[in-house]
Amino acid sequence: MFQHAPSDVDGISPAETLSQLSLLTEDKQHLMWSRVQLPPGSVIPPRRSGAASVVVKGKLYMFGGYGGGTGRLDDFYSFSFDTNKWEKVEVLSDIKPGCRENNGVVIGDSSRMYLFGGYNGSTWLNDLWMFDIDTQKWTCIQESSEGISTSAVVAAPNNNPGQESESSSNSALVQALQRMATQRTVVVGVVPTHRFGYVSVVHNNKFVLFGGFDGVRWLNDMYEFDLQTNVWKRIAARGNLPSVRSCPAWAKDDRYVYIHGGYDGVERKADFFACDLSTYTWTELPCKGTAPSPRYFHSCCIHGNKLYTYGGYNGTDRLADMLAYDFETNHWTEVDCSNGERPSGRSSLVAQVYENCLYIFGGYNGSTVLNDFYKFRLKPVNVPSSALVTDLRQLMMREDLSDVTFVVEGREVHANRSLLAVRSAYFEAMLFGGMSESVRVDRDQQAPIEIHDISHSVFLKVLEYLYTDTVSEVTWDMGMALLIASEQFMLDRLKALCQDRLRRDIAVENVIGVLIASHRYNARGLKTIALEYILRNLDSPIVEEGLNDLKSEPSLLVEIITRSVSTRMAGMLGSDSATMHGGSEWSER
Repeated sequence: MFQHAPSDVDGISPAETLSQLSLLTEDKQHLMWSRVQLPPGSVIPPRRSGAASVVVKGKLYMFGGYGGGTGRLDDFYSFSFDTNKWEKVEVLSDIKPGCRENNGVVIGDSSRMYLFGGYNGSTWLNDLWMFDIDTQKWTCIQESSEGISTSAVVAAPNNNPGQESESSSNSALVQALQRMATQRTVVVGVVPTHRFGYVSVVHNNKFVLFGGFDGVRWLNDMYEFDLQTNVWKRIAARGNLPSVRSCPAWAKDDRYVYIHGGYDGVERKADFFACDLSTYTWTELPCKGTAPSPRYFHSCCIHGNKLYTYGGYNGTDRLADMLAYDFETNHWTEVDCSNGERPSGRSSLVAQVYENCLYIFGGYNGSTVLNDFYKFRLKPVNVPSSALVTDLRQLMMREDLSDVTFVVEGREVHANRSLLAVRSAYFEAMLFGGMSESVRVDRDQQAPIEIHDISHSVFLKVLEYLYTDTVSEVTWDMGMALLIASEQFMLDRLKALCQDRLRRDIAVENVIGVLIASHRYNARGLKTIALEYILRNLDSPIVEEGLNDLKSEPSLLVEIITRSVSTRMAGMLGSDSATMHGGSEWSER
């Protein structure tokens, strides 16, 4: 996903040029704004900015926000894309989250939404809530720390208005508070501090949190909450971690969360990052083309192979521009959104994509908190996402559709001859001829094929790559094992993917092992990186001790010594040259 397209002499590749032209030549009747037409008498949510929102099961859900003169809100609305109607969500639990503005922190996972923290007008919060769409009930997973009450009690129904005594009212309140206690779960671990304006997503049954503002400091810490075990954990993120910030725009796909911009208390940001949620590894993405200017309180959504940003605040103006990032070319392009009934510039808006339209609601335009509702058609036709990889992954699991069986560590693995042969010269030779008679397998032979010198789990990962061209959730150890397997099965792209995975976690403790493995299995790029790392860290006792392991590979030891001597000689020559040059200048004066 992060591979750059090759550039031509002008610095813009043909693919990037086509990407720009595709946006410029889109039919303008499709790239246009329009107000969302609501049925007569339809409920319209009050004005708000900084509301939390998510799209689940054909509805846009919106909670809380800042209502201007009315303060922070705790109301809850849903908009049906089928009926074009807003309605207030009926909450059937005795408790619900209190008033707050969250800047879009509700996350949908199946039929559940999760809401963390925010700001209630006087206090920054760190409570965690879950709303079940099916039961229409809120559950308080974690109260805000330091005894801060963040719950609103839903009043018990009064069947005799005006006749309920004060004692019965108090009794109902006590009962509701008792039920609140039973509806909370036991949470353990390192709990994040209070904050708002952060990034939050749900991935693999974990609620993940990054950055924000706690009322005093801007943050770039990272946490995960396991939704099955109720355990918080501080994440030791890897890679190029974004600096401290609050209120960036963010969006998530199946594997990555992307963040753009934000504010660190001094300046607005314009940088752009992706975090691999399977490894918590951050990468700063290139901002080629017409990238968004520095801003925060803006929105970010993914549609197709593009990520769109809209609006925000640059410190002077509320913005109304839209920019698109193409994942295939790593190129930003400005989207012409001047057609139709264009919304005013705004920040802290609700923005969600449904089918092929971007919907925005409310926000703040610099003078007024809004409750207008617009949509922007992104594509003329909603083409469903490709299901090829998913389908091929299913094919890998289907024994009834297989026509070849392997045995690895005594366990059967079923696969498809033709697919393996097309994807790998090794398997083509094995299954359709070309290997020695002792290895080659006749097409009509149904006997299982023994595969040696590889573990069952690693062989499954090799098959996953052959079927889908990707490998998911690769640990360090699995990456090393796959590097070896890629050489065994002659899979150059898999080898490159393994090298890219392993180079991110090179450290003094493992660099010698990486060097040996990359040398033995012809991973030249990784070998070069390992050698350069060793040369930079020759003074490390751990690296120095690890050099003893190179007795089995004396050529590597010679290469390190040769490179080290060359580097020192170059440094000495450079120093002498600088001295001579400096003397010459001095004499001229």
